[in-house]
Amino acid sequence: MTIDEALKYFRTPYELCQKINVAQSNFTRWKKQNFIPVTQQLKINVATGANMPIDINKESMDLRLDKK
Repeated sequence: MTIDEALKYFRTPYELCQKINVAQSNFTRWKKQNFIPVTQQLKINVATGANMPIDINKESMDLRLDKK
């Protein structure tokens, strides 16, 4: 899942971090790496009740996005 995909369900990065119980500094790290770790992606899916894609690593995310 991309950061943009995750933010569609939250008003702000702060709200996203609160919902999944992580520090906002994690969001900053995700932005720098351009990737949300798998465990956090799972938490986001649970918090939203959505069925967003879970990407095992950045390479698989890039491949999924290139196919669109």
